[in-house]
Amino acid sequence: MFISKSKWLALFAALTMAAGSALAQDSGPLIDLLVKKGLVTDQEAEDLRVSLVKDFAANTSAGKLNLSSSLSEFKISGDMRMRYEYNSQTPELSTGAQQVANETSRQRFRFRFNTDLALQKGWTTGFGLETGQSSDSANQTFTSFADDYGVFVTKAYIGWQPNLNWAFVIGKQTNIMYSTDLRWDADIYPQGVSEKYKKFIGSKDTLEVRAMQHAMADNNEQIPSASGRDAWMFENQVVYTHWFEPENLSSLIIAAGYSAYNQSNVTAAPLNSAAFTGSVRAQDYASLAGEVNWANINGAGTAFKVYWDSSYNLTGATRAFKVYNLDPTLFNKGATAWLAGIGYSYGTGKTQGDYSAKFDYRSVGVSATDPNTNDSDWGFSKTNQKGLKLALGYNVTDFTKFNLTYFDTQIIQSGMTFSLGNLDRSHELLVDLVVSF
Repeated sequence: MFISKSKWLALFAALTMAAGSALAQDSGPLIDLLVKKGLVTDQEAEDLRVSLVKDFAANTSAGKLNLSSSLSEFKISGDMRMRYEYNSQTPELSTGAQQVANETSRQRFRFRFNTDLALQKGWTTGFGLETGQSSDSANQTFTSFADDYGVFVTKAYIGWQPNLNWAFVIGKQTNIMYSTDLRWDADIYPQGVSEKYKKFIGSKDTLEVRAMQHAMADNNEQIPSASGRDAWMFENQVVYTHWFEPENLSSLIIAAGYSAYNQSNVTAAPLNSAAFTGSVRAQDYASLAGEVNWANINGAGTAFKVYWDSSYNLTGATRAFKVYNLDPTLFNKGATAWLAGIGYSYGTGKTQGDYSAKFDYRSVGVSATDPNTNDSDWGFSKTNQKGLKLALGYNVTDFTKFNLTYFDTQIIQSGMTFSLGNLDRSHELLVDLVVSF
């Protein structure tokens, strides 16, 4: 069937408008067909190619973004959180004086921006920005007559995964350790080197060996003794994940670990909530954490979980009596910490209408965890505390979430005025509205 020149050109124009930028990038075969049919000359075809390229570069977002040929994936993500926070802290007083609760009510915000790039041959890199300098919190409080706020680098890393089994990362990075906030605040991005080996068992089960060398402090080497030695934490963990039949949706995770510190000191005070400045010795933690997940327990999309975490300082007595200078006739070593919790959810937390609820109870001895890495909200990061955490979440839209979190703690060993263990009781309420992208 003969098709007139005008019909060919009309067809080409229609396809160009319908396919948009995709046809603009790869319109060569169609232009060649027009030349072959004698509908356009070689010069007209070349002019048409140039015009399409210019239009693509000027009027499409993809055309304006010139990406390296080594880049295989470019991911941008982040979130904006608005928070109302109420808290009350009552310090311990050994003198018998009347206790006074210190109350705070404030409006806060947090902004985070992440860029992660997957390069060829298993290489990755990326960075993250956020509105707070403290490693365990990016919150900023609305104050100071509407002054502006700073932005800080929270993540900067280079990774290499040569195959499906091995992965290596250097820099300030996402924490690879399996843990609850009993030991690790979710806001902390460790800095140093990490390694991971994953062995696949059967169709889906995995056995992982994880290791991390976390640089805690850079000290002046000209100072003799431990104060001139950089402070490092070395953490190792074995994580086993098993998936249950039918459909391999329910799972069991068990993580056993050990972490230790070198003989050194933290000489500059961290910005964390209840930071400890001084010796990092006598921190030899054995940990056991895990969870059991039951999928579709109350219909499609529902899930119920039981989770736990624990920490025991093998040198807790030395930490308590020689580093914290506690009186052994009045206080025990407080070397044990444990957490047990349950959770129920509908959906994955990424779709409108999804919701979740979690409740846990924990007890944290005075020398059982590192106050420089544990959760900054529960008990304000202090040890010698026991109490609960309740967390509720609801997806208003696919990208907007409403969260409500409540903490309640009380002291374990009374009469302790040591700064990390002197909180008689505390309450905290967090009301969050989060938009993610």
